[in-house]
Amino acid sequence: MSVAADTVFINGQVVTVNKNNDVAEALAVRDGRILYVGGMAGVKPFAAGAGELVDLKGRSLIPGFTDAHEHVLVRGFNELGVDCRSPGVKSIGDIKKRIAERASVTPRGEWIRGWGYDQSKLVEGRHPDRFDLDEAAPEHKVVLVRVCCHIGAFNGNALKFAGVPDDATEIAGSPVGRRNGMNNGVMFEKAYMEVIAKAQPTLEEMLESLSVANGLLLAEGITCCHDAGGYGAVSMKAFQKGVESNRIRVRLIPMLFALMGETADFSNLYITSGMYTGFGNDRLKLGPVKIMIDGSSSGPTAATFEDYASDPGNRGLVSLAQEYIDDVTMRAHAAGYQMTAHAVGDRGIAMMVEALEKALKACPRADHRHRIEHCAMTGPALLRRIRDLGIVPVAQPVFLYEFGDGYIRNFGEARGAAMFPCASFLREGVPVVGSSDCPVTFSNPVLNMHVAVNRETQTGRLVGPDERISVMEALRMFTFN
Repeated sequence: MSVAADTVFINGQVVTVNKNNDVAEALAVRDGRILYVGGMAGVKPFAAGAGELVDLKGRSLIPGFTDAHEHVLVRGFNELGVDCRSPGVKSIGDIKKRIAERASVTPRGEWIRGWGYDQSKLVEGRHPDRFDLDEAAPEHKVVLVRVCCHIGAFNGNALKFAGVPDDATEIAGSPVGRRNGMNNGVMFEKAYMEVIAKAQPTLEEMLESLSVANGLLLAEGITCCHDAGGYGAVSMKAFQKGVESNRIRVRLIPMLFALMGETADFSNLYITSGMYTGFGNDRLKLGPVKIMIDGSSSGPTAATFEDYASDPGNRGLVSLAQEYIDDVTMRAHAAGYQMTAHAVGDRGIAMMVEALEKALKACPRADHRHRIEHCAMTGPALLRRIRDLGIVPVAQPVFLYEFGDGYIRNFGEARGAAMFPCASFLREGVPVVGSSDCPVTFSNPVLNMHVAVNRETQTGRLVGPDERISVMEALRMFTFN
């Protein structure tokens, strides 16, 4: 005897996105689980006494989206800060105005956090710095995070709070900008991570951020997120409390990674615990151990084998030595963890591929599904190594929409057009995965799929037409894959 469903959907195209891409006519659901998917005749027993009958009227029903790389806590926290994204801001003056407005309603001495600026889209063509931020909010601590989350600017009070001397020329091996004979408060990569760690939100602020993020994600049809890291160990506590209190109902798979200062200790704690990737339940489970090898595609600070077209002699930044990458990859792999790395440029990607080759040779494991986050710049030889090792690239086609014009400018026509080569991956049988890296850019998976299919920038420029994929292939990137 069939069980009555809570909800039955009929008279539509139920796009299953199973291995055969089958399209059915009806679907029945009970207690959050699918009871039946198939033809109209077969759904009738489940429809009898159903709580709700939904007539799709020929429309399509698709699975909830999975964003396989999004900074959930950071996204929610940013929504509570000062939005400095283009096109809402066009100049440093616009940013100063927004910071000053927030300062007028923020108690003296507290943090003001801005986010999302892109110096390449500001009329001044430069990063806002401590002097700009001091003018806007002289009595507060201010941090302003670039859209890539790899670069940030701090005002004088924030630098003093973080213990950064005025004559600093580098922090943690990364350069610090200069102006007027002193550090200008603009930090890159490791220096930025070191200083931003001093501006950590509280647990209560994180829980509020999760509530905000939950509403945004569900509104976009995202039902599962792989959180790509943010605030370290306290993030895990926030996730558990957020799930327990239903502040977040999206399924979460957090990567074991801290953007700020404690990455090694944080991941080691889990690697040595006896747990491994997959521990948890359908609401919250452990994801991969993550490391950060190079910089950003839009900064640009990605590590490349060839010079940047826009800056001869510059080949980006590498944050970790090969020996360290090999060591943590080997230990995580041997302990049963999925392993991943932020690697954008071909030089950074090759370093991770080398580490995975060594780990898999020493300890073969067929089901590893090791990943590379971004994996944006892969020539044919590197792509084949990725295929042969069974590595899963986690791409962000939507980057082409916001940053594609900059890719052509910074990397040249050929390399820029080949960024995020989704079609090449699929042609080689590599199950490329879709994600957004929000709040670095837009999280909307429909926009993201649109860009995967059409590869157009915000200015309408076509970037790499040979890498366009079909609508169904794009849908699989954000569901099945």
